Amino acid sequence: MPKPGRAQLKLSKERRQTSGRRARLKGLGGGLLGGALGLYLAWLLAWPQPQSAGRVGAKIALVLQGALGRSAWFLPLSLVGILARKAARKDAARRSLLWVSLAAALAFAAALLGLLAALFGASPVAWGGAVGNRLQGLLVNVFGAFGAFLVAAPFLLVALNVLYGLDYLEGVKAVGRLLRDDFNDWRRDRQSVAQKLREAKAAAALEKPAPMTSAPVSASSSSSKPSPRLVPAAAESAESEPNSGKPSRHAPADAAQAAPKRRPPDPASPFAGYAPPSADLLDLPKNQAGSGKPPSEELDTTSRRLEKTLHDFGISAAVVGVTPGPVITRYELEPAAGVKVSSIVARESDIALALKAKGIRLLAPIPGKGAVGVEIPNPRPAFVVLRELLERGALGSKDPLTSFILGLSADGEQRTADLQKMPHLLVAGATNSGKSVFLHVMILSILYRARPDELKFVMIDPKRLEMTFYSGIPHLFDPTASPENASVITSAKHARQALDALVRFMDARYEKFAKWGVRNIDSYNQEADRRGEPREYFVIVVIDELADLMLLSRDSVETAIQRLAQMARAVGIHLVLSTQRPSVDVITGVIKANLPCRVALQVISRIDSKVILDSSGAESLQGRGDLLFLAAGAQKPERCQGAYVSEEEIRRVTAHLVAQGGPSYAPWEAAPSALSADLGPHGVAPEDFARALKLIIERRRVSQDLLKSQFGSSARATNLLSLLEVKGLIHKPDGSNRWEIRFDQIEDCLKKNFSSASGTPAP
Repeated sequence: MPKPGRAQLKLSKERRQTSGRRARLKGLGGGLLGGALGLYLAWLLAWPQPQSAGRVGAKIALVLQGALGRSAWFLPLSLVGILARKAARKDAARRSLLWVSLAAALAFAAALLGLLAALFGASPVAWGGAVGNRLQGLLVNVFGAFGAFLVAAPFLLVALNVLYGLDYLEGVKAVGRLLRDDFNDWRRDRQSVAQKLREAKAAAALEKPAPMTSAPVSASSSSSKPSPRLVPAAAESAESEPNSGKPSRHAPADAAQAAPKRRPPDPASPFAGYAPPSADLLDLPKNQAGSGKPPSEELDTTSRRLEKTLHDFGISAAVVGVTPGPVITRYELEPAAGVKVSSIVARESDIALALKAKGIRLLAPIPGKGAVGVEIPNPRPAFVVLRELLERGALGSKDPLTSFILGLSADGEQRTADLQKMPHLLVAGATNSGKSVFLHVMILSILYRARPDELKFVMIDPKRLEMTFYSGIPHLFDPTASPENASVITSAKHARQALDALVRFMDARYEKFAKWGVRNIDSYNQEADRRGEPREYFVIVVIDELADLMLLSRDSVETAIQRLAQMARAVGIHLVLSTQRPSVDVITGVIKANLPCRVALQVISRIDSKVILDSSGAESLQGRGDLLFLAAGAQKPERCQGAYVSEEEIRRVTAHLVAQGGPSYAPWEAAPSALSADLGPHGVAPEDFARALKLIIERRRVSQDLLKSQFGSSARATNLLSLLEVKGLIHKPDGSNRWEIRFDQIEDCLKKNFSSASGTPAP
């Protein structure tokens, strides 16, 4: 037999496509026709009066009600599916079977209604019509009343199966599954209640006083108590080491004893009557249904689903502990012998899909434990506010003044950190991740405990949006301005000058500490108390957007930050750098090397997380204050939920602080030198002027291109060149295009106004 050619195959394919389109059109036309006819019949049965249905419609309704009774309503409900399926059928016998099934369904439905009417004492004709009355009478005479039910009901079910393709076996299975699940849940609840009762009895027995006997307690009695599935918070806090960088609920005892005791303010000080803000200025937490922790039944269900998901991929692991928290719940997986941890990490996306979680984070493994942690967000997270943490005593009276609130840990415990032990902090995260709120919580938690004569803030906010709330508070410090002119620094030029002035301020403190023979600010304050001298205050530098400063004045800003980060810790100056662009251009290697403590909020990609923390994980955070805190010397970051504070709360606290007085500090620390006052109208910093003079002496020439290569801006080069000419240090003779340099005057200017070692203004 010859094989069909390509033309024949193509023709047969076109015929099949044409026939398929025709079948679909027939099905659509049949469905529309059945819908219209069914709607018309329903209208007739609902309103059979001639005014509504017309003469013909009233007669049709009368015939249907007389023949089928109440079962006539089954006819308009079935015509849509019947005509659609009939039009799609190619076999005439099957199309006829649909109509036969419809007739059988109508007849046996009418018969069943007639049997029910007879059972309840009603008229079989009214319920089942003439057809139902005749058929139920025949079935009762042959099989009896009960047998008639047994015959009519199966015939009706078979007819419905042919009409609609119903699968009764699947329905029975679904009902069985529901009953089985309900029974399992009931049995599991009973076991959970019994377990809690046993634990409560065991705890009550342990709380009772021991009997006055000399016999020791048997070890077997304690072993009978079942091990709890939930990991208590105390176990977590006991495992954390009290090293210098880790967050804790309270400061380590040795650090609290080493720090000098707080001294009351001097009666002659402007802050003698200073009153700290009260917690009433902050809002109470919103009404919540609970603490955010899932119920025990939900924890058990998630644990079983987690084990089953791994088992489906051939990974044998068991959930050995569950640590529920206010925002996330951590499940501890113990792999079986021979199971690689990397195989569990590779299934992170599959686990998130199976658990229907927004995003999960894996700890492989948990530090100090032989288990893999799976952190899953709670469906109903708790709302953490600053007032709640303050009232719960997150910061004690013995904690250092530089301590601040981080938030709640994954197990619901309060977490704090100390800037003195960091000694500097880097905060990074994407937009709307809670970075600015974290900074506000840190600042307010410090302002609630420190007096203005004990701690001051240098606030740099290039965006002019976040830190402007704190304008006028007595804790402000501007190293380039007098106290009455101190404010939040908003311009890049002012920020650069302030950072350079802080470097000089740091050098001045080092000279003062060297004269007294002390190593750090705590030792200096202890010696000051012994001598009756005033103490030195801490200075916290908060930069809200580091990327903007690095973009405008990269060289000078990075140099100043590097010097402060390396040396400022001992003299009580601490940096808090924040940015929403975690890239290597902003968070350079020099900055990261000097800022080991970092806070990462939600970021977009895993690359951004590695730039901040040198590891992934920040891309799986949930936002809204969900953060990772990397302490100095810690192996892995700790997850915390930051607190929330609103703008209205910040305004109330700052208004209370402003009412206590304005900024106040020793004027000599911020008084500008004569050279700074002389160069100020020209818009040139003394440091830039000194660099330009040294460059001219080294190169023995001057030009705009030379200054531009050094300062990176044509405008700054032109401004410096004009200033040098105004000061008479350079001169261009008439008829010449070359600058005449007066080197002797330049050397005299350097000796008079600048130290030869550092180039800073001479004291």
